[in-house]
Amino acid sequence: MADDNRPIKYARYAIGEIILVVIGILIALQINTWNADKEARKLEFLTLAELKKNIETDLESMDLMKTSLNSRIRACEIIIQSLSSDQPYHDSLNIYFGLAMVYDDMDFHKGIYESIKISGNQLIDDNSLRFDINNYYDYSVQDMEDGIREIRDDFYNYMLTYLREDFKYYRNIDSKAEPRDFEALKEDMTYKLSLGIFMDVNRMNLRILLNTIQASTELIEKIDQRLSKIER
Repeated sequence: MADDNRPIKYARYAIGEIILVVIGILIALQINTWNADKEARKLEFLTLAELKKNIETDLESMDLMKTSLNSRIRACEIIIQSLSSDQPYHDSLNIYFGLAMVYDDMDFHKGIYESIKISGNQLIDDNSLRFDINNYYDYSVQDMEDGIREIRDDFYNYMLTYLREDFKYYRNIDSKAEPRDFEALKEDMTYKLSLGIFMDVNRMNLRILLNTIQASTELIEKIDQRLSKIER
């Protein structure tokens, strides 16, 4: 009778061994999955931390550009007002002529964002944040780059010609430009029109810049929230 039960005991033992092996495999897979997820979150943390640094660096540049744009717009207003009045020439206007007819340039730091795109956006696990990052670079930053390009094109197509032909010199070190003939500039409707258009383009770019600064600040806050969540 004992011999009759022996195959059943062996079968139970074998099944028990198989179950233990399966459990061991499942545990190993779970550990591998956990380790892989841990490494993915570590990579996401490093990626977001570097992206935040890029945005903060660009934000500093945009703050400087905001000051420059405000100064340029004000300079254009003063020059246009002077040319449209009976005010005689004074060398104090040279600083405003110089400030009015220049442009700002800026290159956004997009290396980390390009890496995120190359990965198929898989580096960022948070879907909402991933959307916000793409939206920021595809729209806010793109609008800013388009605005900078338009001002640069206007400078080279219009303002640079006036600087070369109608001014004695332009000193970049102190942003001063002295007109050859102030009274002739008063009668030059094309110059005044071009300067007015240049001022309006700068105003438009200032509005775009302010929107981009706000978008940058909001995105940094969202990145900080995600970084804090990953750290926990």
